[in-house]
Amino acid sequence: MTILLYQEDSYLAETDARVVDSEENYIILDKTIFYPTSGGQISDKGTINDVVVLEVKKELGQIKHFLQENHFKKRDAVHLKINWDLRYKYMRMHSAQHLISAIILDKCGAETCGNQISDETSRLDFTPFNPTEQQLKDITLEFNKLVNEKLPITVYTISRDEVLATVNPARRKLFSRLPESIKEIRVIEVQDLDKCPCGGTHVKNTEEIGHINIIKTQNKGKDVTRLIFELE
Repeated sequence: MTILLYQEDSYLAETDARVVDSEENYIILDKTIFYPTSGGQISDKGTINDVVVLEVKKELGQIKHFLQENHFKKRDAVHLKINWDLRYKYMRMHSAQHLISAIILDKCGAETCGNQISDETSRLDFTPFNPTEQQLKDITLEFNKLVNEKLPITVYTISRDEVLATVNPARRKLFSRLPESIKEIRVIEVQDLDKCPCGGTHVKNTEEIGHINIIKTQNKGKDVTRLIFELE
């Protein structure tokens, strides 16, 4: 089982690890700082001993690092280095997504039903949600206000029973949807605003996110609206 260092410290950009399995075009490590594509967030890029990491995937519980070329052998010691600029954009974008989702849930009663996090623009799907232009302006203003308030963003693990007993009723549904086999839940909390289960990488303070621009919205079917945004 690979130790997921990115869940312990999203700011860790380099570390050493050891190869536990090596196949034709990918390796599995004893620990990793590379986030795999999941939860709507694209995988990290970077290098392992200067070999380019093309993509990282989670398949059947294994974190596979797909490489431009693979000459590694089992038990090799390796040095991992992520593309920090790209990772930090993903962190800011993912934290921005949590803020937007929280604002729209609280002010419009709409739930997030889809998302895709990337470095340039990201998208969120909401239902039921048919926003007016004024609502979109209000959402942007509220978001930017929360950024200026410099709210702490904390990451912790809590038991399923405890979080269901203490979380705001409006957020309880997010946690109760998780498979019952998951007894310990990783939570991303924005102080005084939101608690959400998440395995992704995040910044430590809303100030780091920066302001957003809502580029456009798209009708994606009955009562579903896609919101596309960018960071300033």
